Amino acid sequence: MAPSFTALDLPDSSRIASDIIESSSSPRRSRARLTTLGTDFTRVFTSLAVADPQLDADKVDSECCGGGCCFISTSTMTPDAAMPSSLSGAPPPPPFAGVDFPTTRAFDSLRLPLFKITRIPRLLGVATLPLSNVDIVRSATVGDENTYRFDHFQAPGYLKPHFPYNVHNVPVLAARLLTGPEAAKRTYHFDLDVTKYPDEMEGVDFRVGGAVGICPPNDPILVDDIFRRLGILERDSNLEITLVTKGGRWPTIWGEDKPRRLRTSMREILTWTVDLNNGVFSKNLLRVLAEYSCNRSEAMILSWLCSQQGQNTFCNLRSALYPPTLLQLLSAFPSSNPPFAHLVSVLPTLMPRFYSLSSDPIREAVPAKSEPCQTKAMHEEWERVSSVRKIEVAVTVHEALENWRGELAMRPGNCTAFLERVAHLTMTGENVTVPMFRGLQANPLAKEFKHDGPMLLIGAGVGIAPFRGFVQRRLKNANCKNKVWVLQGCRDSLVDELYAGEWGVDDSDVRKVVESRCGTKKYVQDEVIDQSVLVWSVITHPEGRVFVCGSSKGMGQGVEAALKIVAMKEGNMTAEEADEFWKEKDRAWQYITETW
Repeated sequence: MAPSFTALDLPDSSRIASDIIESSSSPRRSRARLTTLGTDFTRVFTSLAVADPQLDADKVDSECCGGGCCFISTSTMTPDAAMPSSLSGAPPPPPFAGVDFPTTRAFDSLRLPLFKITRIPRLLGVATLPLSNVDIVRSATVGDENTYRFDHFQAPGYLKPHFPYNVHNVPVLAARLLTGPEAAKRTYHFDLDVTKYPDEMEGVDFRVGGAVGICPPNDPILVDDIFRRLGILERDSNLEITLVTKGGRWPTIWGEDKPRRLRTSMREILTWTVDLNNGVFSKNLLRVLAEYSCNRSEAMILSWLCSQQGQNTFCNLRSALYPPTLLQLLSAFPSSNPPFAHLVSVLPTLMPRFYSLSSDPIREAVPAKSEPCQTKAMHEEWERVSSVRKIEVAVTVHEALENWRGELAMRPGNCTAFLERVAHLTMTGENVTVPMFRGLQANPLAKEFKHDGPMLLIGAGVGIAPFRGFVQRRLKNANCKNKVWVLQGCRDSLVDELYAGEWGVDDSDVRKVVESRCGTKKYVQDEVIDQSVLVWSVITHPEGRVFVCGSSKGMGQGVEAALKIVAMKEGNMTAEEADEFWKEKDRAWQYITETW
């Protein structure tokens, strides 16, 4: 076990150097704790990295991105470490003498400014070690009878969304790929069976424009990789355990804040309750990884990222488009081997993802029987199918390229990767369920209006999905003819135009498709400006409404800017007047947006 130093036991520089050289060349130890308190670690680090007289330690890389994502209060900082008096006047040794930085591709992928770390004279404000809120009690006996079995598609009962809803495992009736093989992104359509979904609140039901919450599990391959990194055998990960928490909501989603005692397994916990990809990168996690690292250089770097001097680098990593994942961090700092309970206590809760309904939930699932069934079995099957109530959603798979494993690989989103696995199994004839709750039926797109005024729907990509239900319902109403228009953006209508031919009667009269990569070669926001007369006639009607749905980056911002141009062009407004005009329409529920 690596030594822990106190204020009365500061080593001299020669002892530090020799200790570092020995520790860097010695075999990996099972689970050595470098330090117990952040103060002890800072003193070890101080003895190693001697101050540069020309360097102001308080100003080294202490900038923050300003987003407040990593603000540290004084209550979570360790005391500043003073320079050891025994080293005053001695010639400074080379920074980080005898310390080797990790040479893994995962470490290189972090692109840390190592030159800054080597010049640090002392660490300031290292975050204190977070206490574990979790205890794991294992059975006294080990055997096959202690194996805890769970389903990778059915959520455990202790997951709780917002009151009064519960997570229900809803059967998947059908799944199909909406995009072509050459599309830049894959989009799937799902038919979900909600026939037996319980009425949890009076007057609340699935509705056009509403959203459902999907509770995804983590990828089982990723879970296996993390267990291997932690040195936990597959047999041990599947053993039944008792999970004891001291308070809080975890491992539920938004359950009651209270202590819990649950029967589960480490594999179920890692699969269903903690996020392994998104929002993992935090100072609490880095501090735990540093605490249980048996390699001094790795522990130093991790603690530097938790310090005031490493604030700028921490902010840059956390605010990156794709921050480091747990597996990437464990691979970058392979000597860190935190206990399972302490690790999961600092990981974020695996949250649900919300998807808007792409159909009118009250419409019939199948048409009326046009001819008599030839057999009793056929008649019973028709009655079963005709009584099914379903909702429909569209899901686009989000992926990013990463190469820290030594080769290019796809890093998918948690929920979209899970739903793609569900789609493949469903399309091959497997019976699969999706963990789901009713979710948001009161979001802006689900608001019902008493009057049938003109409606303009603007969307791109999967953002067009909820508008399909709007159009199908409105076109059934004779009063709404020539009152519904859709501006749909896509890259190439031949491969990624969603729901082509499924909008109902007069499809070509109500919908305009804008292609950004071929054909018209323009974005949907450009079409908004070209259709300024139509946009203005809709929004200035007493009951007219403009809906916008899709990604906030690019499309959402572009459409917002285009609508202001329309107001300036058709309403003879200044830029300030146009901005206030759309804000007023927003307050009056005539301009409704749903972006992410």
